[in-house]
Amino acid sequence: MEELVRELDEHGFIPLDGLVPEPVLEVMRRGCDDLIGRTRRMRHSTQGWQLEAEGEGGGWAARAAGRAGIPGKVRVVGRAHEHSPELAEVPELLGLNEHVVEPLHGLRGDFYNSYLWAKPSEVGSEKPWHQDALFLAEEFYETYEDVFTIWIAVDDAREDNGCLRFLPGSHRGQVLQDPHGIDRDDLFASPREPSLDIDRLWPDLTPVTLPRHAGSAVLFGAFTAHTSSANTTEDQRRAVSYVYSLPRRGTAGGGR
Repeated sequence: MEELVRELDEHGFIPLDGLVPEPVLEVMRRGCDDLIGRTRRMRHSTQGWQLEAEGEGGGWAARAAGRAGIPGKVRVVGRAHEHSPELAEVPELLGLNEHVVEPLHGLRGDFYNSYLWAKPSEVGSEKPWHQDALFLAEEFYETYEDVFTIWIAVDDAREDNGCLRFLPGSHRGQVLQDPHGIDRDDLFASPREPSLDIDRLWPDLTPVTLPRHAGSAVLFGAFTAHTSSANTTEDQRRAVSYVYSLPRRGTAGGGR
């Protein structure tokens, strides 16, 4: 575990191979299938349920502009645990807080959110370079220092169907001031999805691609820049992430 802690501190992310046993993975598949199935009658996105869409900017831009989405081709479902009993039970089945978050952070986290990242076949759109910190409310940092996102591959995530890419070391330093060029208050109303110019911001850092087999995962913090390419294959690339808010270390209860 100490080696993983050092790697996380250095790179801002760590792979977690074989995190999910097959019986739990089957639970996750059922939950994902149910959520995706509910979108087959949807025509327009909401903030919590975002469909992929034709045209420039894909599903993100379509939501902002009110354009119709593609039924059954969902890009993301937020607060997935509130919509799926199967996905809601996974953190307890895996012991994510006690077996992953606490050993790596030093304190147990507070559950923050969960997401289905569905990146559907043929139309799953690119996710530009970004830091998740942009999406956290400013008052978040009054209580917490960061988040751990545990991103679990439900299907094999490959380079050609949109596995994650990371920029090791991009988590170091101060929070970037409006690096994406979008006002936080207008974030979800903007047709332009947040995108970081990593060559300008981190000219000395080199991106790495991280394919994941189904049942494997990657853990990363809110300040680690990451992206995923479009899925133009015939294979779906489903993933579910569980996000934990990290209390400030050194408070009552310790810290590592």
